Amino acid sequence: QPAQRGKVTRQQAMMVLQLCHVQTPAEAQAATGGAGAQANPQPDANGFKIGETVSVATAGGWYAAVILRANGDSYLVRLGPSLEVVKSYPTELRRVGPLTDVDRARGLFALHDKVQVNVEGRWVDGEIISELGMEYQVQLSDNRTAWAGAQNLRRLAVPAKPALPAAGTPPRPRLKSCAGKFEGRYASTAGGAASFQIVFRSGKATLKSLGDPEEFECWMDGEKVYLHKPGESSDNDVALDINNDGTLETPFGEIKKKGN
Repeated sequence: QPAQRGKVTRQQAMMVLQLCHVQTPAEAQAATGGAGAQANPQPDANGFKIGETVSVATAGGWYAAVILRANGDSYLVRLGPSLEVVKSYPTELRRVGPLTDVDRARGLFALHDKVQVNVEGRWVDGEIISELGMEYQVQLSDNRTAWAGAQNLRRLAVPAKPALPAAGTPPRPRLKSCAGKFEGRYASTAGGAASFQIVFRSGKATLKSLGDPEEFECWMDGEKVYLHKPGESSDNDVALDINNDGTLETPFGEIKKKGN
């Protein structure tokens, strides 16, 4: 019973009425594992299985439900302990988790998908920021938004991330290992940063400062030394200038060899 009276739209009323039907004998058998239930279910053409938890649309929004029976794109689902209703995929029933190829082929998009939207006959880049049924709101680059259905949307190809160099591979062209060129312990020449030092050993470098020691590979060209962490982008390398006297210029000041 409602807590208070108020106007209800016809669509909301019809959605609620769908939840309040008399269970048929076949539905009762399927729900209790009787003769009509499907044992050891396999995914159907849409990729759903009996007993799978999905998200379904109701008058109050999207809620979790369990699939009891499937018939093409129509699914009998249970909401809560006893409410059962038939929902259609993909308009009223969605997969929990990432979209599949089947979902995309049926016109579904995910939040934050990079897309192009047809705005007055022109395809404009944007990002999906919300959805309502089978309509999607797209954030455009000029701070405008546009609503569109799948027929007016197309996905943007996500550029592949460049492969990162493996351990022992120069992070940039024409770099050579520091092995044999820089060996031993290099420390600050200024008293204010006396705790900063780098120990070079066979092409490796251990940076010791106020925090825990950090391990790097050591690479060099004629002008700089690069401290590189395998598996990370070369944009994160620590670059040290090589001075004429063999000292190194670091972000923390000059360091020179203090020991082997």
